[in-house]
Amino acid sequence: MYMRLRFYSIMSGSEPEGQVPPTGVWEIAPLSEEWPEDWPAFKEHMKAHEESTLQLFRMRSSTSVSHRNNDLRGQAPANNCPDPRLISDEFKTYWVKIICTHGWKRKSRSTGQRESYFSKSTECKADVKAAVVWNEQAQKSMVRVTGCNTQHNHRVGRSVYDNHPSVRRVEHPVILAFVNVMQSAGKNVTLRDVHSMVSRMREGRRGSETVEQRLESLLRGFCERRGNRASVYVDDEDLAQGITIQIRQMHRWFKVFPEVMLVDATHNTNESRYKLFSFMIHDVYGHLLEVPVGQYVQHSLMENESAECLTDAISAFKFCNPSWDQVRVIVIDKDMGELSLLEEHFPNAKVILCQFHLKKYIRSEMAKGEYGGPGSFDLDQVEDAVDMILHEVFQVPVFPLNNVHLCEDDPIPDPKHPFLKYFVKNWDHQKERWALYARSDAPHLGNHTNNRLGSNWVDAGLETSWGHIKKILKPEMPLDECVDTLIFLQAVAEMEYCKNITDVGYMRCQGANKEMDQLSREVSTHAYRLIEG
Repeated sequence: MYMRLRFYSIMSGSEPEGQVPPTGVWEIAPLSEEWPEDWPAFKEHMKAHEESTLQLFRMRSSTSVSHRNNDLRGQAPANNCPDPRLISDEFKTYWVKIICTHGWKRKSRSTGQRESYFSKSTECKADVKAAVVWNEQAQKSMVRVTGCNTQHNHRVGRSVYDNHPSVRRVEHPVILAFVNVMQSAGKNVTLRDVHSMVSRMREGRRGSETVEQRLESLLRGFCERRGNRASVYVDDEDLAQGITIQIRQMHRWFKVFPEVMLVDATHNTNESRYKLFSFMIHDVYGHLLEVPVGQYVQHSLMENESAECLTDAISAFKFCNPSWDQVRVIVIDKDMGELSLLEEHFPNAKVILCQFHLKKYIRSEMAKGEYGGPGSFDLDQVEDAVDMILHEVFQVPVFPLNNVHLCEDDPIPDPKHPFLKYFVKNWDHQKERWALYARSDAPHLGNHTNNRLGSNWVDAGLETSWGHIKKILKPEMPLDECVDTLIFLQAVAEMEYCKNITDVGYMRCQGANKEMDQLSREVSTHAYRLIEG
């Protein structure tokens, strides 16, 4: 079938990546020398300084006016000052020291159950000291900055400032009142409910436009934003066979983390029955969790999973990502057509099979009646044997079969049991794609499954804020709404990633000495574990 490609895209040129921040000392302009009337005025002055210099401070310690006046009275006889100038009780506080929000040094409360945790303290020494002093010109006591350390040992910038929890906090009275009404109503509103409500309102605004018109308008608006790309493949009858979307940040994610790519398809995501075919990469935060997560780098909605549609999705991905030749490992489920296409288009990559899907296929196969049913052999024993092969790091040179020890080079007897015949025919000849010991030379970075693709938008990063993707993309969704939802979810993912990348702090690891603690500040947790091991 003749396929015609339409591009709606605006792509910026090559841009420097800022994923790994520089290290060093950040020198910030000192607080201007002013004389606030009182502490509330000083607080406003300090707030304006924080906003203009993108710093964040918090109270560390203070001295009360009564304590200071008692000191002055006690020092008066020694200074031959019978009538010391006391500070007005209206000030309440005489002296304060405020430190950088990353300067706290707390005693660890860890019980040792977690191997590592993220600490926002960098023991930054930046601080501001202020006190109530006598202003000769104004002839009254006023607040004055008495000391200031302007050097930070961490990043200081707009992205760090905007993503700090104290800045992100919503304090607008109208919004707070609205949330209070929602809580008072007793409704347990979830994000899914909010999404459904927005969808219903969107339906009321659609008017008489068709799905095709809305989709074209959506994609054109999407590509008007810098760096976004969308491709539409149509057949001779001008019917869409495939739609691919990639936001600017997806392109940047793949450029930084191209080594491992995960591929999977999701069904029943829209009323047009287009399949969602997604590419994903493993980012630097993947190993902070028990089950690694990552980032989507392209979504493709395809009419079917034919070789033509898959080729279109792969071609669009390669066209938008010049660094595609840096892919070294691709993780898929057992789809031989998909496997051969990926091997053809990514000649430098090794295609390996998802271990989760392998166990799923074997479990489904064992349940078939042609093998005698569940009672004909020990299902648990078979699964244990498969697990041993899956997770064995080193190849076992000698293994028993029917109480006979066979070496690696010995021929394997012809299988007798029907299930063993199935296993040898379908899985044994490609152990290098699914057994750990057989693919030890592949730089898979610990990725052995692509099962996270369907549940990537789920709160520890992307892993738990949205739940399974099928809970968001529903079979009754129009195609334009499905695409719009994917774009929205990617915006959420981008914001979450931006928060992670700009968080000031480092992973602290249990039992680390001074040298290893310094190392944990400079490399990812995955790299730290490799060095530690």
